[in-house]
Amino acid sequence: MNYLLSFTAILVVLQEASGQKITSWTACLSGPGPKLRLDCRYQNITDNKLRYEFKVKREREPQVILSTMNVNLFSEKYHNRASTLIGRGLVQLHLERFNASDVGQYTCALSIPGDLTINQTATINVHKDKLLRCGGASTLTMSTSWPLIMLLSLPLLQFGGFL
Repeated sequence: MNYLLSFTAILVVLQEASGQKITSWTACLSGPGPKLRLDCRYQNITDNKLRYEFKVKREREPQVILSTMNVNLFSEKYHNRASTLIGRGLVQLHLERFNASDVGQYTCALSIPGDLTINQTATINVHKDKLLRCGGASTLTMSTSWPLIMLLSLPLLQFGGFL
C-alpha cells in the first residue's frame, strides 16, 4: 500500500515539474482592420497532438471562438473572423475586424492527450484602448543569450571591416 502512495506522489511531482504548461498569454493589435492577435505560449515534453480552445466572456456565459476540444461548439459571431496559427510552443488566435463589441476576458485552454498534465488554462482581459501594436520577431525578444548573438554577429563585423 505504501508503494502505491509513493508512486502516486512521484507522478504528481513529475506532472507539475515537466509537463505541458502555458507560459504566457498576451494580446496585441496587428495589421489593418485592426486584427487582434492573442499569443498562447506553452511548453511541453511530448510530440503528441495539441488541442486548444479559445473563449471570450463579456457579461454572461463564455462564447467559444475556436476549439479542437469541442469541435461543434463555436459562436457564429466569430465563424468567419477567427483563425489560428500553430507552431511548437505557440498557438495564436487571430480575430479580424476587432471592434468594441469584442472586448472582454479571453481564455486559452490547451490539452495534449497522452501528456501527464491536466488541461492548462489562462485568461487575459482585453480592452481596445489599452492594446499595444504587435512587434516583429527579433533575436533580442526570443530569449537568445548575448554570447550567442555576439558569436553570430562576428562574421558580419569581419565582413564590414570592423574587426
